[in-house]
Amino acid sequence: MVQEHWVKRLKKQLEELNSKVEELNVKVMELEKEKENYRDLFLRKAAEFENYKKLMKDELQKSIDFANEGIIRNLTSILDHFRLALNTPSSDEVFRKGVEMIYNELLQALRYEGLEVINSLGCTFDENFHEAIDIVETDEFPPGTVVEEVQPGYVLKGKVIRPARVKVSKKKVEKNHDLRGDVYGN
Repeated sequence: MVQEHWVKRLKKQLEELNSKVEELNVKVMELEKEKENYRDLFLRKAAEFENYKKLMKDELQKSIDFANEGIIRNLTSILDHFRLALNTPSSDEVFRKGVEMIYNELLQALRYEGLEVINSLGCTFDENFHEAIDIVETDEFPPGTVVEEVQPGYVLKGKVIRPARVKVSKKKVEKNHDLRGDVYGN
């Protein structure tokens, strides 16, 4: 009888322990799930922070580029004045050579900052890079070709900051005269 009593008591304790183990297993699973949720949240927040850092870096670079654009845009007019001075005939070769050296050094410094001169002469007219200021009738070039560059254009880090001002070719129109001297263009 005593033995049965101990056995019943041990069975009851065993059932209680098994019940506690089940409760603890459930709690462990809940905690594991919560841990995974926090891990996922952490990874999402870490990715968001990395994206934020990249965005801020890009924004900072854009701000720097925008600030530089104004300065560089102003310096392009100085380049133009040097270019005009170099194209003006001069008897003082030493002075001309000095102006040329300054022009080349300024142009090199601006190229280092990302400035590119738009090459126009002989190219097909492109409204993204050129501003047509005159049309020239000619048979020497195909229609729509830049035949003269009046003012150079510039691109800064892929963005046109000033289009080249150009003259564009147009097919020469032959004029027919009738007997009365009227002119008819075809």
